[in-house]
Amino acid sequence: MRIDFRILKNIEEWYGSDDFEVGDVNEKEAISIRFGYWSSVELTELQQLLPHYLKVIENEVDEDEDTGVLYNYIIKRVYE
Repeated sequence: MRIDFRILKNIEEWYGSDDFEVGDVNEKEAISIRFGYWSSVELTELQQLLPHYLKVIENEVDEDEDTGVLYNYIIKRVYE
């Protein structure tokens, strides 16, 4: 899946840092994004930064006894 660079710039401005990573997912129409050290972000606000045809899903990756729950976010194309 492709995502416009301007969307990533908007996410950077909203998050207040460029400390996030974009990666692939084993799905054709999805990417993952991770903030800081697997930090949680406000899901509703993140969704509002995306076009209507993309949906974001909060994903609990793991739980680390030192830092707590680790999150990433899956961005998927939705077909209506």
